[in-house]
Amino acid sequence: MKQKKLPFFSGAGLTSLFMVFVILCLTAFAILSFSAVKSDWNLTNKHIQSIQSYYSADAKAQYILSEIDSKILLLRKENPSITEEELAKKLNGSVIDDITLAIAEGTADSYFTFSVPVGSIQEIQVTLLPTKGEKRYEIIKYKLAASQEWDGNDQPLTVWQGPHT
Repeated sequence: MKQKKLPFFSGAGLTSLFMVFVILCLTAFAILSFSAVKSDWNLTNKHIQSIQSYYSADAKAQYILSEIDSKILLLRKENPSITEEELAKKLNGSVIDDITLAIAEGTADSYFTFSVPVGSIQEIQVTLLPTKGEKRYEIIKYKLAASQEWDGNDQPLTVWQGPHT
């Protein structure tokens, strides 16, 4: 009886090699998926914190507006003929819940403003105009803005200048 020669790779060895390759690929994909999920989770937590900060600051701004309303009502009861400019001057420098009211720069003397911080880089800016009647004041500006101007010194931007010859 003749003995058959086995080929260089036997069937069982080839299958084992293929299975090792498949397991390595699946492990690599699992690690990449886990990394993507972790990154998404961190981004979601940052987003939740920013939303909570905004609504907390918004609630504080609304509380300050209600206190301003009460102060204007009290000042008008004390002196019904008080003008809007006098109201703004009386409210200038008032501190409500650690927020200082000030006459708005670059406007008429009757506008006053305050800002409520939202995190470390943003704030809610509010500008009011006292009015006569039941409304007592009009909100001129209520917006979310950067609390300081960005100059780019702390985060340089590298721009490609083309091929160097």
